[in-house]
Amino acid sequence: MTGKTNMVMRISTTQRSGTTGRRRGRMVATCAMAIGAALGLSACGSSLSESLGYGKESPDEFAIVTKAPLVIPPDYSLRPPRPGAPSPRETSPHAVAQQALLGSSIGAGNADSRTAGEQTLLANAGAIGADSSIRELIDDETRALKHKDEKFLDDVLFWQKPQEPNRVVNAGAEAQRIRENQAQGRPVTEGETPDRDDSEGGGLIDYLFN
Repeated sequence: MTGKTNMVMRISTTQRSGTTGRRRGRMVATCAMAIGAALGLSACGSSLSESLGYGKESPDEFAIVTKAPLVIPPDYSLRPPRPGAPSPRETSPHAVAQQALLGSSIGAGNADSRTAGEQTLLANAGAIGADSSIRELIDDETRALKHKDEKFLDDVLFWQKPQEPNRVVNAGAEAQRIRENQAQGRPVTEGETPDRDDSEGGGLIDYLFN
């Protein structure tokens, strides 16, 4: 019995040592893989944070802004500058956008340079006979709709008609009119009664004593 017990204990000890060895081997392999990955990232010429996308990189201004290509002048004499005139090599933003969207060369937007497919597409879309003043027409219609909406809103909120301002009779001008009518033998009711314009008055004193 004692021999069998010793043999079982030896087998258990051997199994435990084998399991511990396998665990240590896995840990060593994991550490080695992590160290190798870190060394691989650092060997690319950038830090680990930049490789993971945490670093900030400013855009290259020369890769964004496009300049017209340089040309060789016909001679070495300096040309007189023209103040305010655009550069002959600079193209308009409209032409650049047309080239980027349509893929055609700048300045080749006439009907002769269009392909059969482009002409068919423009004809089906109704763009060949398009009105050149369509923007002004849309602006006028938008302003008319906006004015109509404002009038409808005013009618809903302020449904009562605005009262006319009280008329203040100009006493001096009215007396002068009556005297002229009496002197000419006309009725005193003939003629228009003059109103007082407070904007031309002398203030509170003239209002009290007139």
